[in-house]
Amino acid sequence: MKYALALALSHGADIFILDEPTSGLDPLVRSELMEILKDIVSEEGKTVLMSTHLTSDLDKIADYLYFILDGKIILHGQKDKIKDQHAIVKGDAAVLSQDCEMYFVGINKTAYGFEGLTDNKTMLKKAMQKPVIYEVPTIEDIMLYYIRRNK
Repeated sequence: MKYALALALSHGADIFILDEPTSGLDPLVRSELMEILKDIVSEEGKTVLMSTHLTSDLDKIADYLYFILDGKIILHGQKDKIKDQHAIVKGDAAVLSQDCEMYFVGINKTAYGFEGLTDNKTMLKKAMQKPVIYEVPTIEDIMLYYIRRNK
């Protein structure tokens, strides 16, 4: 795998299409590859298209995301805008109302409260009457909530 990546990257191409490029690599080599890919995409006219299930790689390098589930594009756009539009929301389940729940992609309720993902934190903040905690989601958080909603 290391040899194949080194060979592919050595040609100075303008576009790289990589399918699971870090699969099977140890953490150190994976980190080094991510740094190389960052350097490549920082060059004018260079593009890397990467398909991966390792969402931590996407958090490190991606500018744009296309989330495809069962052959359909579920979510796409600039990574930072997607993360900014979404939020992990936590709080007491008693504060949830039907008006609030419509702003969630998904909600997990327990005896201790709730945790959910909203795709419209601006409107949820207006609808929420009681204080809750808002956290920045990871790409993995976002993907998991959308997968659960669509299954």
